[in-house]
Formats: sequence, C-alpha cells, structure tokens
Amino acid sequence: MMKKILIAIGALVALVLIGAGTAMGVATHKINKTYDYVALPNITRDSSPEGIARGEQVFRAVCGECHAGGGNTKPVGGRMFDFPAELGTFYSANITSDMEKGVGAWTDQEIARLVINGIDKNHHFRPMPPFPNMGDKDIAAVIGFMRSGHPDFAPEKQQPPRSELTPPGRMAFAFAMGINDKGRTEPVLVPAKAADSVEYGRYLASSVYDCTFCHSPGLESSAVKMQHPETLLSGGFEFDMVPLGGEGKLLSPNITPSETAGIGKWTLDEFNHAMVTGITPGGYILRAPMPKYRYADAVELSALYTFLRSMKPNDKVVPPPAGGRPKAEPSSDPEKMFSSLGCATCHAPGKAYEAKLQGAKGKAPEEVAKWIRNPESFKPGTQMPTYESLIDENNALALARYVLGRTGGTVSEGTTP
Repeated sequence: MMKKILIAIGALVALVLIGAGTAMGVATHKINKTYDYVALPNITRDSSPEGIARGEQVFRAVCGECHAGGGNTKPVGGRMFDFPAELGTFYSANITSDMEKGVGAWTDQEIARLVINGIDKNHHFRPMPPFPNMGDKDIAAVIGFMRSGHPDFAPEKQQPPRSELTPPGRMAFAFAMGINDKGRTEPVLVPAKAADSVEYGRYLASSVYDCTFCHSPGLESSAVKMQHPETLLSGGFEFDMVPLGGEGKLLSPNITPSETAGIGKWTLDEFNHAMVTGITPGGYILRAPMPKYRYADAVELSALYTFLRSMKPNDKVVPPPAGGRPKAEPSSDPEKMFSSLGCATCHAPGKAYEAKLQGAKGKAPEEVAKWIRNPESFKPGTQMPTYESLIDENNALALARYVLGRTGGTVSEGTTP
C-alpha cells in the first residue's frame, strides 16, 4: 500500500514539474520572441503649444518618474525599484534624443507602440508597464513634448543595463501582467475633460496616472484590476524599500472612500494638497515611489477625486511599513525635524539620496531654507515634498543650517548621486 502511495506521489510531483517546466518554457518564449506583427499605431506628435504643454504634464507625472527619477529631470534611464526584487533587476531606458543610445532614431509611431504595447523599435518586449488605453491625443502630446527641443531631451550617451527577469519575473510578465500584442487599429478617444466627470477621472486613474495599478493588490494589469471592484484601489501592492535605503516592504495604501481605512474623510482641497505637495491631511509624508503631481491642473485633480469618491468603500486596513510612516512635525530642534519631516528617509547616511545633500554645500542658509519650503520653485517637477505649510521661515532656517553642517562629512559608498 505504501509503495502505491509513494508511486502516486511521485507521479503527481512529476506532473507538477512537467507543468511548471512547460509554463516556464512558454513564458520564456513570450518574453524573448519578436513581435514584428504588432502594427504601428497611426499616431504622430502634437507640436502645438497646447499639445506640448499637455505632453509635459503627462510626461512629468508618468514617464519621468521611471526614466529620470531620483530628483532628476533628464530621462537618461536608471535602476528602478517599483517591482519586487524577486521578479528581477529592472532598469528604465535612455529616452533622450540621442540617435544611438536614446530614441532619436525612432519614429513617432515606434514611440507610440512602446507606450501602448511595451514593444520597442526592434520589435522586442520591454518589461515596462504599458498604457494600452491611453488616448491617442495624450500619446501624441507626450511625443510632441519629447520632440519639442526641450533641453531635458538633449542627447545623452548614458545607457543603463538591460533589465534581467528572474524565472518568477518571466512568469509574472508573461502571464499575470500579460504582454499586449494587439496592435491599435482604431483611435482611442480621451473623454471630455471636466472636474465633475467620473468618466474622465476613471480614464486618468486607470489609463494615464495608473493609480489603479499601484493601489490595487496583485500584478495584473490595470485593465484586469478594473474588473475586480471588490479589491480595486484597496491598496496592498508591494514595493521593496531596501534598495532605496528603507526597511522591508512598503504596501500601497487604501485610497477607496472608506472613512476608516481609506481617504473617505479627505476633502477635495486636502486631496489636491496631498497630490501636489506630498503631505497628507494627517501630516504624513507620501513616500516614493508615489509621485508628486505638480503638473496636474485643478480640473484633473478634481476629476480624480470625483472618480475615487464614486467607488465602493473598502474597509481593508493596510499595515504601515517597517519603521513606521514619517510624519511632518515641526520642532525647534532641527535634528528632530530632519527625522520627522521625512528628510532622513532619503538623505540620512546610507539612504538612496544621501549624496543629494552635497548639492547644498557652499550655499547660503537662507537659500537652502527657501529650497526646503518650496523646492519646486527651484526645480520644477522635483519629487521632494513642499513644506511651506508646515514649517515657518525660522524653523526652515534652523533646518537649513543643520543640513549644511552635514555636508562637510563624507558620503557613504553606494549612495545615488
């Protein structure tokens, strides 16, 4: 009897291994195959002043966070930490106008296909989140901004390594997320822009800013997550904070209108303030990889708020990250402020952006204080939070002097410049 049981177990294990091997083979084939059959979309750049302005708005909020990142604005590519390390090592590409290392030799249609399908000029899959439902008009605007002659897109020779997927990563991209190999044959329209439009807000949340992907659990695409209202926007997507100098995992928060677990108590003004400045109504810092939507206008933010308020509340409580959430608490002690305002999360010794503090070296304390309170006035699009509403000029000056005192030391090895 025992022999028969062992034989049965052995046969089951063999079937599982064969099935897993077959699935891995299929996943590897899907990742490595040539997708030359995916038609190029009929989308060309919008070079009108309105188109370029809209393109910058979308690019800064969506593309720039991956292709520039780290407080930079030039999209030269670099290491990314948006996906769990178990899936692989990810690098965004150089998308400056360089003819060899960037996308200077690409046609508008090839850039559009990369945005829609994640398929590059050479017909190969790129492990990047595609935007299959972004409207033609918005894609044309993004390309118009990229081709506008803006200095951020001046040719750069930097070329990050190719992304390397682990076996689980290949399985995740091939099956869970899926590879979009459907060419766009019909135009995708952008809904009418209106502050009180649920439809426009849904378009922004699911097809442009991708709130639905990051704030819903699992690795499926936004389109798939939109089909599951019971978990949509309830949080729980996992980010690994260790490569950024943080501790453990960060789970995206619940942003349904739940008053106990989500953002149901937020007013429109509080929502807008949090999206633009990175400071929540409770005084908590919105940490990376959550971007600051400094380029979003009032109509867009209101539409997003309208859509979120239209969703069914989900009372699932998402646990805070290891080490807690930084809360902005002004203090007369600058060392305490450096910690409570979240500065230490990025700039303390060994953290990802420790070296950024060296940019303050030699500057007047008054200038650094102004930067702390309104960093976007010095560097539009920066992902540093705006502290003007939290700390007055005197506290900012004390913190500036403390920061300048730290620039005299050495920078730890391995920090990002």
